[in-house]
Parts: sequence; C-alpha cells; structure tokens
Amino acid sequence: MREFTSNLAPKLNAFLAYKNALGIKYATSRVYLLQLDRYNLEHNNSSSLTKEVAEGWIIQHTEKTETQNRSFIPPIREFGRYLRSIGDSNAYVLDDRFSIQHYHAEVYLMTNEEISAFFKECDSYVLRTKCPGRPYVLPAFYRFLYCCGVRCAEARKLKCHDVHLDDGYIDILDTKSHRDRRLYISTELADYLRKYEAAISRCFPEREYFFPGGHGGICSASTVSANFRNIWTSAGLKRNGKVKPRSYDFRHHFACANIMRWSEEGKDVHAMLPYLMRYMGHASLESTYYYIHLLPDYFSQYSALTAPCEDLIPEVEDYEV
Repeated sequence: MREFTSNLAPKLNAFLAYKNALGIKYATSRVYLLQLDRYNLEHNNSSSLTKEVAEGWIIQHTEKTETQNRSFIPPIREFGRYLRSIGDSNAYVLDDRFSIQHYHAEVYLMTNEEISAFFKECDSYVLRTKCPGRPYVLPAFYRFLYCCGVRCAEARKLKCHDVHLDDGYIDILDTKSHRDRRLYISTELADYLRKYEAAISRCFPEREYFFPGGHGGICSASTVSANFRNIWTSAGLKRNGKVKPRSYDFRHHFACANIMRWSEEGKDVHAMLPYLMRYMGHASLESTYYYIHLLPDYFSQYSALTAPCEDLIPEVEDYEV
C-alpha cells in the first residue's frame, strides 16, 4: 500500500486514523489524498494545506476527467476542516467555487399519519395473495427501514448471521459505500424481529438472507418498490404529486425525525449529527447536514440550525443519503 511522503504525511495519517475510528474506511478518498500528497511534495512541500496546493491539485485533477462528477473534492475540503479543528489555523478550506454535483433526488417526507396508515394496510395487504413468507417478510422489511433508516439495498442484502437479536444489534456489512457499521436496535424492534424470525424460519429454515424473496433467495429491488407502491395506494394515500413516495423515503424520514426530536428535547443538534452520520453510514457530515435542508417547511428552528453550517449544505453524492 502506498504511503504518504510529503511534509503533510503526519497530518494525513492522523486524518485517516480519525475517519477510521468513526468506522469509515475512506478507501477511495485515500487515493485522492495520496495524489494531493504527491502534488504537495512537488509544489513547495508545505507542512500545512495551502490554498495553492489544494486548488492547484483540484484544477489539475479536474482537467484529467471528462465527467462532471466531482467526488474528489469533499475529501480535500474535509481534510482542511480537520486541520482547522486541531488547531492548524493556516490550513486552507476549499470555498464554494469548488463543489461536487449537487444531489437533486426527489425526497418525499412522510407524515406520521401516512406512516401509520401504510403499516396498517401493509399488515392486511400481504395476506391477500399466497406467496411463501410474504405475510412475514414485507411488514418486517418496511418496519426495519422505518426504525433504522438503512438503505433498501442494505436491508435486502442483510444476512442472517449478521443479525444478533439477543444482543440487540445488527451488523451492516459490505455496503455500496464500503462503510461497515453496527446498529443497536430498540428492545421493541428486537422483540418484533424475534417473532418474525420464528415465523419466517418455518417457511425457509435454511435461508441465507434475513428478509428473503419468494423463493428463499435475496429479495429483489423491484419487489420492494412495487409492493411499497401498491400498499401505499391501497391505503388510500396519494401519489399524484410531483414527488412520488418510495420505500427509500423511510430513510429520509428517519434522519429528519431524529433531528426534529433532538431539537424538541432541547439537545444540541449539531453535537448529535456525528452520531446520526455514523448510524446511517454517511462518509461525512456534509451528507448528514443535507437533511437539515429538507426541513424548512417542517422545522421552526431551521434558520437557527443552518446559520453556522451553510458552507456544509448540501454537497452530497446520491449514494450517501
């Protein structure tokens, strides 16, 4: 494995150690930081991140790529912020002239009433057709999304040996963003999933996946999305707006609901966001701060929350949220 060689090496190693301690592998970002390190070595070899080195490398790297993707920018910006946070006041932080593609996903923020109606309908909807395991899998699957805010793909690929209900946690491994994490779950959810496990094991006693598909293998993405849509409309909930609700929106609800709850409880939301970042598997706080931008119509304290972090929002990639 290549090592850092410029005068920035000690700080780059400390930065990666900090990320790794949060459970973030940061493998792709390390490649970009190695290139930045080499550029620094060839341009004055400073022991701090200078404007000339940061912007010079960004411009050089931009000229080498034909795509509009700018995912190499956040690691450099985060490194500058990290240096500032540990007392390196001379460290340069990339300004707003440098940004990655903004994430413009259509997000539907579900109301509590809609969620309640969805699950009430879900529990009866799954009984209307005969499909092995279906009455157990779909209600448990969607409740898992709702309670833990995981990505749909993470729930579909969850394997039985990574679920530890007696110990109250679930391991999310081999994710698309390569950020393994351990999710501690509530006693209520653990109890629910134990009952689910007992029922589904009678249908598929030797299954590999915790939420299996109709034949005992992995549950397909189309099954998750199609059934969500059918249950939603069957519950009499509207889907005629510009933004159509999806099962992935349980993840958005999870993040926003936690932010609002912390605020209502009088907690320091900014201090809590790193915990939310880790739980949701985000690579950086930029991805987590994105959710604050979803809340202006729902959150009376939006302006106060965003004032100190406008430079963080909402620079995220689509797989991050």
